[in-house]
Amino acid sequence: MTTATQSSSIPWLKASVPAFVVALAVGAGAAAVRTDAPAAVVFAVFASLTFPFALALGAVLLDRTEHPEEHEDSIEKQWTTRASSGAFFDTVVAMGLTVFATSVLDTRGAPLWLFVLLALGDFAVRLAVIRRREA
Repeated sequence: MTTATQSSSIPWLKASVPAFVVALAVGAGAAAVRTDAPAAVVFAVFASLTFPFALALGAVLLDRTEHPEEHEDSIEKQWTTRASSGAFFDTVVAMGLTVFATSVLDTRGAPLWLFVLLALGDFAVRLAVIRRREA
């Protein structure tokens, strides 16, 4: 195996054990809460379908690969880009976790306006922190 192949597979290897543990925990939680099917079936379905998503999320969160910086026009544009990308990532993760939790716990979904407020508030806080830190 080449060095490039090894370095590209490292995040997936790091994420495999935590993803497996998360999948087992989700399967057990779903089997304990849901009553619409036998517990073994619920456990197997939720654990097997959770594992790939937990693996991908873990690989993204554990990847510390350096990426080259792009040339920007102004410092304010850099601040806005960094704050908005961080807020977007947080919002997508929150929405995914909410959809996941509502499907496992068999509850109603959260209203969309909560995620809009989360995104706007997250962006404002991130931008203020970045401005204060770098000004």
